[in-house]
Amino acid sequence: MGQTTEVDLRQQIVDSIGELLPRVLKREVPELPESTRLFDELGLSSASTLELLLELEEALDLQIDVEEIDQGDLESVGTLADFVAAHSLTQD
Repeated sequence: MGQTTEVDLRQQIVDSIGELLPRVLKREVPELPESTRLFDELGLSSASTLELLLELEEALDLQIDVEEIDQGDLESVGTLADFVAAHSLTQD
């Protein structure tokens, strides 16, 4: 199997966010375009954001360097996926 490109990884992250959010938020989540705003539209909190990041790490078998994260990275599904793709340390 070849090396996962960043584009592939980013798409996996977007898909995983969509799968994990209903579990983290403990409710149904409608279709999630990348522009969906995590806090404003979905009501994500700091605690649920952390839970989402931990779930993403587990689901995708990677480590996310959360030291670098800021509010802008948590704006929407797309910005979070960008951050995770750029700041993940894949496990070999």
